[in-house]
Amino acid sequence: MGGRLVRALRAFNLESRAHREISKEKPTPAPRHPTARLDALTEHPAIREKVYSKDDRLLTLLKDVYVESRDLPGQVKVGGGEHVPCKHEEKRITKLGQFEHLDIEKVTKGKISIVEALMLLNNHKLHPKIWTAEKIAVEYSLELTEVNSLLEFFIPFTLKEFPKETRKAI
Repeated sequence: MGGRLVRALRAFNLESRAHREISKEKPTPAPRHPTARLDALTEHPAIREKVYSKDDRLLTLLKDVYVESRDLPGQVKVGGGEHVPCKHEEKRITKLGQFEHLDIEKVTKGKISIVEALMLLNNHKLHPKIWTAEKIAVEYSLELTEVNSLLEFFIPFTLKEFPKETRKAI
């Protein structure tokens, strides 16, 4: 109910209010603050003359530096960008899981996919002597400190069974 009332008041006599606002004279802009550079040029005509005059010595120096291009326009040198460094991320092929068509095929070095993370955690849990942190770091192109943190703090597939006498307390 209140929305309809506000909308009606807002739209009341809208066209005439718009015409009145458009027909008003535009306000004059504020005067610009004089800058130090313009003041110095207007006060000293010798400085203004020196700035705007041509100096033959400088013009001859400029002509000595001038470089002419003799390449035809529209030609691009092939292989010219070989020495230009660019940001190129090295990628490695992932160890595919059971969803081969849905899995990510390439991962940036230093990162692993979810499937790979679960596989390496499961392999480490089942065979900790074979799948050591060093072997995992080399196999998946990871840093050793990150692999150690991963193996220490992420422990999936753990099932804890409570003894029968403590089940009643829970």
